[in-house]
Amino acid sequence: MTDDPLAPMRRFSRSGGEPPEAEPMLCRHIRTKTWLSPDAFGVGDPTKSPSIAQYWCLKTMRAAGPDGDLVLPEECTDERVCFEAMVRKGGNG
Repeated sequence: MTDDPLAPMRRFSRSGGEPPEAEPMLCRHIRTKTWLSPDAFGVGDPTKSPSIAQYWCLKTMRAAGPDGDLVLPEECTDERVCFEAMVRKGGNG
């Protein structure tokens, strides 16, 4: 038995205590609920979409971006006119 009352919940927290590094080729406006909880291994890959994830764009608040195309990590790249990188030039996100 441990003296830590939060020990059972710590398995859901990210290890290391540091925030994950921003992905420069991922649009800063893409969101999904699955990014708010870790996967079975504690870390998800934001560049690949799991089959159950539903994505939306913060600019439109819909499953389609401002250009009318579907919102997916694989699709929301610098090739789209509405793309804004997670990391801005100068290193600050």
